[in-house]
Amino acid sequence: MILENKIDLELFNIITLECYNTNPMTYTDPAIVVEYLLKDYAPILQRIEELILHLTGLQKYYSIAVENLNDNLPPELLEMTILMLEGGISFIENLNNEIKELFPNYEIKNMEQLEEAKSQGIVGIKILTDYLEKIKPNCNVSYKLGSTNFKEMLYASERVSSTLDEILAAGQKNLDWSLDEMKKAAANIDPNLTVEEIMNTIRKDHPPSDQLIQATNKALEDIRQFLIDNKFVSIPSEVRINVIYTPKPMREWAFAACDTPGALERKATNSYYYITPPDDKWTNKEKDDWLGTFNYPGLIDISVHEVWPGHYLHHLHNQKSKSIMSKLFGAYHFWEGYALHVEEAMWEAGFQKGDSRYRMAQLTETILRDVRLISAIKLHTDENFTVEDTTQLFMKYAFLGRKPSESEAKRGTYDPGYLNYSLGKLMIEKLKEDYMKEIKEKGDEFSNLEFYDKLLSYGAPPIPILR
Repeated sequence: MILENKIDLELFNIITLECYNTNPMTYTDPAIVVEYLLKDYAPILQRIEELILHLTGLQKYYSIAVENLNDNLPPELLEMTILMLEGGISFIENLNNEIKELFPNYEIKNMEQLEEAKSQGIVGIKILTDYLEKIKPNCNVSYKLGSTNFKEMLYASERVSSTLDEILAAGQKNLDWSLDEMKKAAANIDPNLTVEEIMNTIRKDHPPSDQLIQATNKALEDIRQFLIDNKFVSIPSEVRINVIYTPKPMREWAFAACDTPGALERKATNSYYYITPPDDKWTNKEKDDWLGTFNYPGLIDISVHEVWPGHYLHHLHNQKSKSIMSKLFGAYHFWEGYALHVEEAMWEAGFQKGDSRYRMAQLTETILRDVRLISAIKLHTDENFTVEDTTQLFMKYAFLGRKPSESEAKRGTYDPGYLNYSLGKLMIEKLKEDYMKEIKEKGDEFSNLEFYDKLLSYGAPPIPILR
């Protein structure tokens, strides 16, 4: 069933959406070469040699991409593709320094070949960026999937058959509940201030850009100890995740992210927790807006989502799953829904108990995902709903500044599946509720440790299949 689900998704992308002709983002991955340096799958000399082969192949690859792509593409997807490709070019241009920074004792032995490959790689990527810049003035096709394709996407990728109205209503209900909880938490801090006023104060309390990594590492150890002390879920490994700044080519689409190795990887087993610093080119206001996302309580909650007991711990359990298909082809809504669900579940288990500032920061993340659910559906099924409308939703409800709100809104145009954070959370909450009811009917006592260990033992299959 899981393999059939994966095949359906591939067929949907290739046949229904014709992604190789209609979506330029289909071709961005090969421009991002940072993993040759980050993934320790072979000695560094071998990895540099393979990186050289990769770079020299990009001209042919991007020539084929240009042949495949239509000459009228969605402007929003075109813009994001150019940004990602330019990030790839910037990384390649600075490749020697990146190598030196990561491997200070390594002397590049094939420098002449590397320099030639870098030049060829940049020329290759520019074949596509030049094409996109050329057609850009005349591009006006819509990025919107439409209701029919959106519903088909949800079933093909997640095995979700609920109507869009049902999903939208569930998302709106959870948003309303979260906003009500936010007001209660705010009243505990200062009943004379509005939620937004208190959130603005919380957002100003953040680490400086150059201390983000240090603050994140401290938060991770505190969270991990809570899991152990409270028997929330098993930790099957002593190995910690590596916290680093997000590689430059990835900074356009991520505040923070967890990068784990493939489920079958046996050599390059390092995992990375990416934290994106503000861009040096931004104004001071834009930088402060961005860093506000990493306010101290918020940084703790983001780390719950990305590492303990979210994505990284999920990965550790996934490695031990007996289902090869579930290991390889996990569902978007399970991976992201679980990580969002445990944010709320940790609070319910007593994490940061009594800290209303943390509660507000945690609820902000839930609200953000609820707005993503609403935005994704409206962006792709309502002809009159615009990216600016979405930006305003994030600014109004998720308490984000304009810069991160614009980033979230743009993501919705090329990642309609980002509704799966909230959708998956709601599905796992219902699964847990039904599980608890059955346990109590048997006269047994519910245990978080037992439930989450069992849940994660299956990998990350679509929840309808898991049931």
